[in-house]
Amino acid sequence: MNKNLKRVLTGALSLAMTLSLAACGGGQNASAPSAAAGGDSSPGSSASGESINIRIASSSPTVEFEGEGTTSLGISTNYFVNEISKRTDGRITAQVFPDGQIASSTQEYIGGLQNGAFDMGILNCGSWADYTPAFAGLNMPYLYRDYDEAYAVLDSEVGQSWKEKAEADTGCIILGYFDIGFRQLTCNNEVHTPDDLKGVKIRTMPDPIQMACWEALGCAVTPVAYSELYTALQQKMVDAQENPPSNIVSSKVYELQNYMVITNHNFTATIPAASPIFWNKLSADDQQLIRDIMIEAQNKGREKTAELAEGFIKTVEDDAGTQIIRLTNDELKLFQDKAKTVWPMVEKQMGADSYNAMISFVEDYEASHK
Repeated sequence: MNKNLKRVLTGALSLAMTLSLAACGGGQNASAPSAAAGGDSSPGSSASGESINIRIASSSPTVEFEGEGTTSLGISTNYFVNEISKRTDGRITAQVFPDGQIASSTQEYIGGLQNGAFDMGILNCGSWADYTPAFAGLNMPYLYRDYDEAYAVLDSEVGQSWKEKAEADTGCIILGYFDIGFRQLTCNNEVHTPDDLKGVKIRTMPDPIQMACWEALGCAVTPVAYSELYTALQQKMVDAQENPPSNIVSSKVYELQNYMVITNHNFTATIPAASPIFWNKLSADDQQLIRDIMIEAQNKGREKTAELAEGFIKTVEDDAGTQIIRLTNDELKLFQDKAKTVWPMVEKQMGADSYNAMISFVEDYEASHK
């Protein structure tokens, strides 16, 4: 199916979703711990001063939003939900719909935002590639050596230009970069070099760069929606997958895998974005308040990412059925050398100017942080 036809069908699907949700009163999920109580569950509001209930789509499991949040993503999201209500005395509330309840595929997320089926969505950076190359720099393997370097890029003019590019391409309002962390491999065969991955069926996100990376490492790549990953592993549709430790634990995929290999191949952010239809109904003051709280929420999650990641790795390590493999420097270099063969693909997607600005920033940062 060509891309234009796919987008037409996406729009039709999202419009149907909007009508269905309106007919059933919005389908509020009482079990989602971060769902703000009360308020109209219909998307958005027509004027400043009226009650607004923000409906947020997420494919992450409900467990991530329990309490103050059990992952960086959950912490950031819950912070936004709580603060927006607190600072508006309840005039603006927010509900999170986890587990892919109102959107699961990329088409449903971006199409739903574009057509106003819901107000906000939180979508992994690797899932935007069908609609914009804006976040290609986040899908580039082995570019960022640690969290601080990744944050420096995201908070710079480089990261801001990515937001602007995504908005221009999709119409969605990009509100920040929520943290997920560095990605790791889980599999059923012992892996120390790329040769150990030859022919292994791996699930990746539907991003051409990440797919090409794992193909370069010898895998047979099969994109699967995150909400369907556990079942895909259970039914042997795929043998392996890669995700940050928080996702590996919250989705419980490690229970189906013999090994977790610490590859740190990609830093991953997930993108909170607003529907332009919802956004354009807001006053300028409400728009700015939402932007401000989203950046606070982003930074709140960052405070816990590294600590939580180590805790999640320990959870997997303590599981009798899953062994942790920590690659030696020599082994890791074999992965890096193979994966970096896709860097020219990133440059082609981003364009030379944007790519060179990113590489120059990273080189300058590393030179000043030796």
